[in-house]
Amino acid sequence: MKTIKKYIYTLLPLLALVGGVTSCEELVDESPISEIDPSNFFRSNGDAQAAVIGMYDAMQPAMRLKHYYWGEFRADSYVNGNPSANANNIELTINNITSGNQNVLRWNDFYDMINRANLVIANVPNISGFDPNLLAEAQAMRAYAYFQAVRVWGSVPLFTEPVVEASPDLQRPRTDANTIMNEVILPDMLAAEENMQVRARPYRFSLTSIWALQADVYGFLGDYEKAREALNKIVSSNQFSLTTTARDWQNLFLNDNADPFDPDSQSTGPLKIQEGPELIMSIGFSLNETAGAGSRNRAGIFNLFFAGLPSYNFSPLLEAKWREKFPIDSLGWVTKYPDTDPVLTQVVNFVDENGDPQDSLAPVYGDYRYYLSREGGINLAGAEIGQARLAKYNKTNYNQSLDDSDMVLYRYAHIVLYLAEVENRLGNDAEALNILNEFRSARQLPPVTAEEFGATMDERELFILDERQLELLGEAQRWWDLRRTNRALEIMNPILDTLDGGVRLTDERLLFPIFDEHIIENPLLEQTPGY
Repeated sequence: MKTIKKYIYTLLPLLALVGGVTSCEELVDESPISEIDPSNFFRSNGDAQAAVIGMYDAMQPAMRLKHYYWGEFRADSYVNGNPSANANNIELTINNITSGNQNVLRWNDFYDMINRANLVIANVPNISGFDPNLLAEAQAMRAYAYFQAVRVWGSVPLFTEPVVEASPDLQRPRTDANTIMNEVILPDMLAAEENMQVRARPYRFSLTSIWALQADVYGFLGDYEKAREALNKIVSSNQFSLTTTARDWQNLFLNDNADPFDPDSQSTGPLKIQEGPELIMSIGFSLNETAGAGSRNRAGIFNLFFAGLPSYNFSPLLEAKWREKFPIDSLGWVTKYPDTDPVLTQVVNFVDENGDPQDSLAPVYGDYRYYLSREGGINLAGAEIGQARLAKYNKTNYNQSLDDSDMVLYRYAHIVLYLAEVENRLGNDAEALNILNEFRSARQLPPVTAEEFGATMDERELFILDERQLELLGEAQRWWDLRRTNRALEIMNPILDTLDGGVRLTDERLLFPIFDEHIIENPLLEQTPGY
């Protein structure tokens, strides 16, 4: 059974399934269950709760790296960071993804997550007086997982019933993406909404995160009316709001031992702030969990964005776009935005007319998000253009085994800017501009004029996509933005033509290939066309 065992994942027995620890301290209130008699399995809501915890536990290794591999690095925000970096990683920026790239393509952990959701869906309804919220979480998880699979590979093997390691049915061909969408993703996410009663919580599916998932699915399908309906449900829930200061924005992400607003500060360990009114749902990590093999219970953020030999640096094109939109020199800023003061300041030392040393506060021109996201902060000389790492989550190096950074899946800024995109698509450009300027106001940035916004739907959409790129950098949204709006070839191919080793995109190569070993293990699989 070795081939079958390797094909999808090593299935965990039920005892191990419910024996995992929580993905963060706040995931559940009670202590995790370590032992359950199989004969009593799924006899109570406590058993069901333990199985749901196991489902989120499987989400950690499944998504800790792939969330970013799949949604972040194929777009136009990065260039290869170091020739000595991981070769599998740097295939993404040049869009030359080979079918032997196990880091990006191996789906063992991914199907483990799906199987745990299937176990909950199959068994929880048989519990007398079962908690519908637990069923909803599993339905949302399965819809989320298969939605990722459809966006990544198109068609994939479909499993909607729990399977065991010795099952003869593990080898299956790819199921058409439309079938998965219509028979699994859409029904699951709607059933999850119907069964869910919890409006919001940070590390588990709730109504608001289910609506966020629905909005992404409907946008992917081009159904903007339904996408707008889902987005407006989140807004109308009044559960979230945009941050209104630079510090509060930074605190949504920061997990470091240095305070960027107080350079002299130094704590004894990672701060793990990562709090604020915008966070809808994240994958939680905790140092209370024992780091598994390959840091399976640790985040992948430091590994990907701030490693000593970085795989990815800020793209010069991204930096040029940011500086053009929000000039970093006083003349450029004041000329473009005479009525708006920049947010950040810095201490400037000088000698007065009497020869005495003095200091004063001077403005730092530009968008504060640029400085808080870029290695070196306001010290632009610390990292040349094309050499800066993403520093949105941490500003200093630390051991990646200590990386308990929460991975944001859904954030309110994504919802607001996506709503502007959808309103524009539906012909409501005035409303789109109003939403955009409410966002700019919260960020203490200059308002957008109708002329700047654009005269056509395409011009306005590109403007909104740029706003999303800058705001959501490092959150695995940009590639999916390009895919959703059918702009990946238009935007990426001129860039890829200039990159050493760059491979032009085609409609087929918007998808990812199937990992070679999966095809060897399962002769029913066919490779993604174009690879």
